[in-house]
Amino acid sequence: MIRAAKNGCASDVIFNGKKVYHDWEHGDTHKSQLGMKLCTIKWIENNVTDKSKLKEVMNLFSDWQLYENGWYVPYVNGYKNEHLFYYLTQMHGYSGVRPNELKYFNCI
Repeated sequence: MIRAAKNGCASDVIFNGKKVYHDWEHGDTHKSQLGMKLCTIKWIENNVTDKSKLKEVMNLFSDWQLYENGWYVPYVNGYKNEHLFYYLTQMHGYSGVRPNELKYFNCI
């Protein structure tokens, strides 16, 4: 099961207009409710302003999967790059450390 990610104020985490979901043992949402899986790489390529930074941005999203109805950040034996997820959820001291790669987007 999955559940909507929450920030330090217990509000749903929204990224680029879509809710963010993650694995949770006692989740209240089934992954099928996210709808059709979309191409995260294509979304990144279409929204990054500095194409020379694609590698860094793709690394930031190495755990993220884009769906019609939200973003899904699976936890499979740990995260490959937890920085963006922890920043948005304000976990582990990341609340004030905005990922540098976000400045390369035209939509954020």
